[in-house]
Amino acid sequence: MSLPTLLIDTLLGHPLLGGTLFGQGPGSAPVQAIPNPPPQAPPGAGAIQNVVSYVRWVAGIAVLGLFFGGIVAATAGRMWDHHGSGRLGARMIVGSLALAVLFGLGYTLISQFAGATA
Repeated sequence: MSLPTLLIDTLLGHPLLGGTLFGQGPGSAPVQAIPNPPPQAPPGAGAIQNVVSYVRWVAGIAVLGLFFGGIVAATAGRMWDHHGSGRLGARMIVGSLALAVLFGLGYTLISQFAGATA
């Protein structure tokens, strides 16, 4: 006989403990279901959302800065016949466009991956 079974049988067989512990005696309280409260945001969730929105704003400004910096570098490289600066400017423009696409798709992709695992 296992220990949990032995303990349950012993407690149920006891005249004072059996009824009161397991809701079978005359003075026992009715058994209630465990409450299921709705989900609630933890304290400080608003502050976290503010920080995330600041980071998104800074990322958007950085992508715009990279784009316009690439335009300036490419233009300067073409005007003063500096091929390295022209190529760097072109790479900056293409990189900023790729980052803008990722920035636009980021929320959708993260939401899709998070929804697939939940």
